[in-house]
Amino acid sequence: MGKEAIKSLESARKSLRGELNSAVEISSKLHILRNEVLDIATELLIRYSPVAGDLRFIQSSIDVSYDLYRISRYAMEIERTVKIVKAEESDILKEGFELTIEAVKTAIKAFENLDEVLAGKLLEIDNRVDELYIISLKNLKDQTSSPVEALIMRHLERISDHAKEIGARVVYVKEGKRI
Repeated sequence: MGKEAIKSLESARKSLRGELNSAVEISSKLHILRNEVLDIATELLIRYSPVAGDLRFIQSSIDVSYDLYRISRYAMEIERTVKIVKAEESDILKEGFELTIEAVKTAIKAFENLDEVLAGKLLEIDNRVDELYIISLKNLKDQTSSPVEALIMRHLERISDHAKEIGARVVYVKEGKRI
């Protein structure tokens, strides 16, 4: 699911360059995969009655599957917006996409390896994406950028938040703490 979520985000980015791809298909695929994760998790819960770390991992896997699916949905919305409005890549969007793709890749790696250090890195990436979103809103207010830029940055900001949530699941699995 992680690879497909990244692929959908890269597809959305390419749409700003005129390459309209298949974020819709990827999102549909992730919806199906999310249902498979739910089925497997349910079977594991019923068959093995896991406790402690195992239970937290299964719960977190369900949550992460949702986050990855939502990432693909936001990417699909970006691609659809660009297709309708014909937006172009600005400096803010370029940095926003770079950071957001890095956040998603970092989140996936952190969860795969249950690496709390990588999960912590997501906080600083997310803060910068939040800053870019605020800048895009200020630019909108000052009429120095388009509303589409702010809308796309809003989607990137939400994607970054989902990546940060995946990182929070790492802490939950390892320490049992919800952050």
